[in-house]
Amino acid sequence: MGITDVVGFILWEIKHNAPLLDIRLFRERGLTSGSVSLLTVFGVQAGLFIVLFPFFQGVLGWSGLRSTLGMMPMAILMMISSGLAPKLALRIGSKYTMALGITLGSIGSMLMAIFVSVETGYLSVLPGLIIMGLGMGFSMRPATEAITSSLPVDRQGVASALNDITRELGTALGVALLGPLVTAGYSRSVATKLQDFSDDVIATAKEGLAHAQAIAPSMGNKEEVLVRFARESFVSGWQQAMWVGVVIMTALLLCIFFKGPQNGSNKERSASVESDKKSLDG
Repeated sequence: MGITDVVGFILWEIKHNAPLLDIRLFRERGLTSGSVSLLTVFGVQAGLFIVLFPFFQGVLGWSGLRSTLGMMPMAILMMISSGLAPKLALRIGSKYTMALGITLGSIGSMLMAIFVSVETGYLSVLPGLIIMGLGMGFSMRPATEAITSSLPVDRQGVASALNDITRELGTALGVALLGPLVTAGYSRSVATKLQDFSDDVIATAKEGLAHAQAIAPSMGNKEEVLVRFARESFVSGWQQAMWVGVVIMTALLLCIFFKGPQNGSNKERSASVESDKKSLDG
């Protein structure tokens, strides 16, 4: 979907008598901040996943099953923090709970960008995975609640659909943005490191880590050098993508602080929802 398609959709929805998504609803701060938060968080998470599995399998030489198990600390902590998020939001407000989650996500990305290495392997990314898992859980649930609580009961179908589409769109954008950054960073790095190799070898290695590893056995005594340079280049691409993720998460944090849902309004929203329910029941 291009920019023209998005603009066309917005103009159509504004003019239509019964729009699928009334764009004017985004005047509500909770709806806007919740949607932007989910879009960004899922984008960074998707970008992380598209890097982690090649790192586990291509750099560390893990199997698919072991690579999946390597993600478990992040998944478990995400579930734990997601369960704690509503209680924390009641104490400090949804705005600051979301901000806490986004801050932790940014720190996790930063730790992985700084410490990831071929030599240290899994331990170099584990602290970042743990902190990012906590951050994702603390940010996702309040963001979803910000969306649903911004609309009355009779528009909860719209809220649910918006919640889903922001997650899916964020995932697609994350893969589309961070994936090419990893690839570009890898290609530049490997081309620089392999200057002593032939042009054919360099061209093949630039296509990706798997291609470099595939031709390595034919390099004779240079096999280990080629593999090591390719893995180090992949890590360089990883770091580039993670730093971009840090910038994006930091920008989101500022957005939440200035445009996030009003703190202290959770009880008022809950009362409004209850009032809507009673009016429908009556």
